[in-house]
Amino acid sequence: MKLKPISYFILILWPYFFLFPFVLKILEPGNDFELYYFVYKKYIFEFLKAGHIPFWSPVEMGGYSLVLNPLTQYFYPLAWLFYLISFFIGELTEYTFTIYTLSALSIYNIGQYKLLRKFNIDYKIALLAVLITCEGLRLTELIRFPNALHAAAWFPWILLGITTATTKANFKKSFILIFIPLIMLMTAGYPYFIFYGFILFFIYFVFFLFEKNKKFLIFEENINFQSNVKYFLSCSFPALLSMLVCSPWLIKISELMKYTRGRNNPDITFSYIGSSNFIEQLGSWFYPPFSVAEGWYYFGITISVLVIFFILTNLFFLKDQKKNKLLIFLFIIIILINYQFVNPKESLIFEFFWNNIEIIQNFRFWERTTIILVPIYSIIIALSLINFNKYIYGHPPYSKNNRSKFNKIIYLIIFSIFIIQFYFIFYSDYKNIFWDSWQLKRIDFIENILPKPIGFFAGLYKNFIYPLTLLFFLIFYFFIRSKNNIFLRSEKTVLITVFLFSSLELFFLSNIQWAIPYGYYDQGYKKLNLSKNYNMHNKNPMEDLNNAFNKKSVSLEKSGSEIHQGNTYYRHNKSFNINYIGNWGMKNHTLLFDKYFYENGKIKFHINPKNKKKVLHFFAMDEQAKRIFFTESIKYKNIYEFVENSMLNQNNVLIERIYYNGDKIVLKVNSNKNGWISFIDNWDPGWVAKLNNNITKIDKVFDTYKSIKIEKGQSIIEMEYLPFSSTYKLFNIFF
Repeated sequence: MKLKPISYFILILWPYFFLFPFVLKILEPGNDFELYYFVYKKYIFEFLKAGHIPFWSPVEMGGYSLVLNPLTQYFYPLAWLFYLISFFIGELTEYTFTIYTLSALSIYNIGQYKLLRKFNIDYKIALLAVLITCEGLRLTELIRFPNALHAAAWFPWILLGITTATTKANFKKSFILIFIPLIMLMTAGYPYFIFYGFILFFIYFVFFLFEKNKKFLIFEENINFQSNVKYFLSCSFPALLSMLVCSPWLIKISELMKYTRGRNNPDITFSYIGSSNFIEQLGSWFYPPFSVAEGWYYFGITISVLVIFFILTNLFFLKDQKKNKLLIFLFIIIILINYQFVNPKESLIFEFFWNNIEIIQNFRFWERTTIILVPIYSIIIALSLINFNKYIYGHPPYSKNNRSKFNKIIYLIIFSIFIIQFYFIFYSDYKNIFWDSWQLKRIDFIENILPKPIGFFAGLYKNFIYPLTLLFFLIFYFFIRSKNNIFLRSEKTVLITVFLFSSLELFFLSNIQWAIPYGYYDQGYKKLNLSKNYNMHNKNPMEDLNNAFNKKSVSLEKSGSEIHQGNTYYRHNKSFNINYIGNWGMKNHTLLFDKYFYENGKIKFHINPKNKKKVLHFFAMDEQAKRIFFTESIKYKNIYEFVENSMLNQNNVLIERIYYNGDKIVLKVNSNKNGWISFIDNWDPGWVAKLNNNITKIDKVFDTYKSIKIEKGQSIIEMEYLPFSSTYKLFNIFF
């Protein structure tokens, strides 16, 4: 049966319905959503609307690539579609960016649905399974990471392409289903998921190398399966071609990582950050407060019961269930491999891969690898719904003779989960720092500010809602097991009820995790005398940028007690910031920052007042806001010596800024002596320069800021950021 149009409609709109607090402006995504993602969309959009395509971001971290920063989604096709739609709407706000983010769930839903249908799963079952998957905590957790959610959205499409590649008649279709989604994945701006995805795709690809797996699982009529050689080519050709298309960007990113902090100093302890242990993984099945939001995959306690029932019955009690058993084995294999990565500290294989695959040495928070479980888990959910429905209605392979045995299994599963949950609630002294630091605070907030009935209900999510939901399911199960039950006259009834159990339990957690009240920060900005202005279009972004060039930079300290490690250009009334983001930023700039500033951006106490003024002067943080310096050398031990020499020579040079647009600066310099012109803005390999219209070398002061050597007299200096200039040259050589 073909996909019905109404199914498309439901799949696309369900995320907006289920997450309606975001759509109706009751909540907005918190955490990293604003500082790490939205601000770039607004910044780029404003310049695009003004007729300029920005490549470099001078407003953050002392200057960093905009086009090569994965956070910007610079080459993601849907981001440019979002800009186009925003252009016609006339605005790009946090709210419209939230709607854009949720669209990733719609993309995921359609791909996952088509994948389930490829396994010949009835469209009604497939629809319910996908909606439950969409509601689950693993996908909704990613709303705070728009890039990650858009990357994950293409996982089921690529699996669909691999599945389609098993057949002879679908080369073009499989090519499109692998090539385009892989480009989307690689440009979506979340490198973690590129690597995680390839783990999933490789396992899935190998799984279908076995002929019996194809025959048992792909039941489409009149299908001739390809030989493994052709199957390999059908998968590898579009995959390699997509990598070739994305290679200029990926190569340049790899080049930039050499100069980026935390990405070029292999230390396995860095990769251990964000490890998820066995108890936390168990919590993902039965008790979310003991799980970790970075990697939980909870779909409701009802689904956990049905999935366990499906696995146990099909593996140990039912015969001739080859299709189900094969998919269960695939699911278990992925769970076991996944666990070796989510818990790298205790892994049997992680250290081997870490030592032999250089790229993963730059990754942490391996608990996020659980994202690879979701597409396969969705298949298992669909099969579990089918399995449970067959059992309830006595369809083969279940019969009246074996119903008593399976009834006991259901009760045993429910009783066992009750024991685990009650042990976790009443007896375990396990502390989940992640839950206590983030999700528990949100529940406490809602519990205290809302009317008591609603607040009391919210408080149940700290512990008791999970066994209570299980209890309600037990009552429901006991009810439908009674004889001559009119409730069972329609076979849709049980499935819809299970869906409602899952949806009602998940709704609260899925919406509040990482969320904040809509407009929450607005009041905070007013108290701190800061300007948000996110929902106000800036008509003259180039003028704003040049004004920012002429005024003082900041170093986080204006944010009061909060530490904002992100792009704070708009938060600070459009001011440049010399901060850096945790383990991100040009390495030597961040080391210099750490030498003179604390993490909160305040200058270190041990620096005497005289030297403090020099540090502030160097970083354009005093009233002069000076960013261009003339010195006799660029070899100085510290900032103090550099500034002293610059002050001694200030009467020997006249510097005029002729042009500046963030990506390019043109200076006119008149000097009485030879020396160096230094622009305190980070260098990266994409910067090129001309001196008096001749290409010249860019040197670096303190091994990070751009410097040009000049001779006395008049000089015209041009520095421009052309990140793909080497690619252009290579293209010209060959073509």
